[in-house]
Amino acid sequence: MGVRCVARILALLLLSICVLIGSASATAASSCVSVGWEQADANCQWSYVDYSASAGSGDGHTWVVSIQCGNGGICADHVECNENGESGFVHDVYMDGTDVGDVCVPEDEVDQVNIAQLILREFKRIAWPASKLVVQPPQGKTLVNFDTNFYTLDKKAISRDVTVAKQQVTIEAFPTTYTFRFGDDTFTQTASPGRPYPSLDVTHEYVKTGKVSVSLDTTYSGRYRIGGGDWVSIEETITVAGAAQDLEVVEAIPQLVLE
Repeated sequence: MGVRCVARILALLLLSICVLIGSASATAASSCVSVGWEQADANCQWSYVDYSASAGSGDGHTWVVSIQCGNGGICADHVECNENGESGFVHDVYMDGTDVGDVCVPEDEVDQVNIAQLILREFKRIAWPASKLVVQPPQGKTLVNFDTNFYTLDKKAISRDVTVAKQQVTIEAFPTTYTFRFGDDTFTQTASPGRPYPSLDVTHEYVKTGKVSVSLDTTYSGRYRIGGGDWVSIEETITVAGAAQDLEVVEAIPQLVLE
């Protein structure tokens, strides 16, 4: 075999090795779809390094990650994860709109859209206070066929500072709807917290005597801001049930008073 022939064979071998190495590098980052993305497994586990390599490879595909809900699609809870000692949240990986697996996205890499969902989760996790119900007349008794007054003084906005995806976030909750439950299978919903006597606002007239259990539920709307940024409304609300109070409805008995 001539020297020229040997050199050509060596050159071809070297080229083949380079092609194989290049091909391996190209498919390593997308091993979850290397068999053809049409048959991709939505349960395939991506590393964040692999996903980043595919998303930034310029391969002509559209790559998107969407934070994964942990309770069947209602994003009140999310799946936490840990990769190489770094905490994050599980995301679905989409290539051209097809779910091709899951990836653990580090907290500081979560995008703004998904941060909003994490903030919603915190809004629902926070133990917002129940409103204190005040009933007039006091002392746990009222009269039948009489306007009993109900109100609460808890009407101010409440704020909490939390850390979400390594960012400082202020979440504010403010009462928007009060549900007064009168204990006789009736209730009223109002934006008003009611007012104390004599400025009657939320009243109820009981038509028969007996013992009832009254309560007040408070529905909070919310908003948030990241750092010192602008306030952003939270689309969902949360309702906090108030503690039940015993109330006895009695009949007034006229008495003769001698002077």
